[in-house]
Amino acid sequence: MLEKSGVPLVAQEKFPEPREVGKLVINPVKKELGLAFKGNQKMVVEALEAMNEKEALEMKAALESKGESEFHVGTLGKNVTIKKNMVAISKEIKKEHHRVSHHLPSKAGDEQLNVFLFPPLVAPIKCTVFPLVQQQYYEEVAKVISQSLTTAGNSHKVDITGTSIGKRYARTDELGHGVPFASTVDSTSSVTIRERDSKDQVRVSVEEAASVVKEVTDGRRTWTDVWSTFPHHSSGSVEADE
Repeated sequence: MLEKSGVPLVAQEKFPEPREVGKLVINPVKKELGLAFKGNQKMVVEALEAMNEKEALEMKAALESKGESEFHVGTLGKNVTIKKNMVAISKEIKKEHHRVSHHLPSKAGDEQLNVFLFPPLVAPIKCTVFPLVQQQYYEEVAKVISQSLTTAGNSHKVDITGTSIGKRYARTDELGHGVPFASTVDSTSSVTIRERDSKDQVRVSVEEAASVVKEVTDGRRTWTDVWSTFPHHSSGSVEADE
């Protein structure tokens, strides 16, 4: 996405108070590694920097107890010995003022999707509206919900294509905005609202749909509260619980 748009697709949400976050930091001492490994220095540095926290903590413990640690570098196909003066492993504590969205891979059928899990408050598009099938009376209801969402100040997208509802859900997840909610019109009196992360759905009246989305995206109501208030079913259920 960055290569095509030229703009980092990152959103931020301010925390009420700064939060302290601990992160393990591996700092290879390139001068010492260069003296020890010569032309293989770059590969050793890359192997060190690619370590996960568990591996780094194990090396840290070994360095502290013996002063050196031997580990396997896949690129070189052999074990190398790292001495204590070649690497610094420390816990860095910093204060975070913002929550940053995550760019995570997801699966839908056999297709690979890139999903931006933007929190509802900062998602550019809050909701998509789908008539279940291409019927005029469903499309009219979708227009009513669209108008209500506009009045409530919720950005949204109406999808009246004839593709399956599963594919339209997948498009919602892959829009590049991580749309948090999808409303499916399968009745002239009520609709379902699907929450992106859990894939769970609640059923609400047509008149309530826009206000429910608005309250959750504004943070005045949680999805858990909505789930407990309205008839619902989970992503693995077939019928709604009454």
